[in-house]
Amino acid sequence: MMMPSKLNRFSTCQMMLLGLCFAVLVNLPFYAWIFAKDWPLISGFPVALLGAGMVYMATFFHEIGHTVFMWFYGYPTVPVFDFKYGGGMAQALSGQQIPLLVVIWGSMGYGLWLFRETRFFQSAIIALFLLNVAMAFNHYHAVVIDFMGPAAECIVAAFLLYRALFDVAPRGEFERFLNAFFGFGMIVQVFINGYGLMYNNAYRLLYYEQKGSHGFGDFHKIADKLTFLDFQGVVIVWLVLNLVCLILPFVLYVRKRAADL
Repeated sequence: MMMPSKLNRFSTCQMMLLGLCFAVLVNLPFYAWIFAKDWPLISGFPVALLGAGMVYMATFFHEIGHTVFMWFYGYPTVPVFDFKYGGGMAQALSGQQIPLLVVIWGSMGYGLWLFRETRFFQSAIIALFLLNVAMAFNHYHAVVIDFMGPAAECIVAAFLLYRALFDVAPRGEFERFLNAFFGFGMIVQVFINGYGLMYNNAYRLLYYEQKGSHGFGDFHKIADKLTFLDFQGVVIVWLVLNLVCLILPFVLYVRKRAADL
């Protein structure tokens, strides 16, 4: 039977439920803003402030996702918050640099040697290499860059839920709670955001006109580059990924518990 590594006041189930409840609560102002709901109890301090913090947390990882994959395809980039229009930006410092791509390829080659005895990591590196060389010199790499911003919100949320479920929290229960809170929080926020983009025309127009431009949003840019997906189809792909990122940590946890019995 699996034994806990340290004394905890809360069980895993209790901790995850606590994180979920707080995550739903702080996302209510976001939902109310998208759907123009007048809910006085959640429109002021402290719920609205915590809700804004959740939005900026998601924005931070969103821009990190763009930035990582811009470097991956040879574009030196820095992530910044956009205090003029809101949200954030991944600001490219130059166009695509072939020497940077060579460095990326060399790093993956070194990774293959470093993990020569671990088939899983070698397979992952080979998959990343193929993703790079197949798209680096055509417009499809822009699709990957644009999608990996929204995708990073889901992936980071899954990682945080994994940390909460497996109690990977060296600083104790409060850190474990924060993992559950922010993990569920970003997952819930993605579902609200996606639902609003699909079914709220006013919010969809606001998304279309972001940054003082037209069609600047990630999903519009992706839909413009792909012939087989429209805007709504891209949002659905994002929501499906979000659902997978919600379920996967729990599947891994259940498998681990079953293996330890």
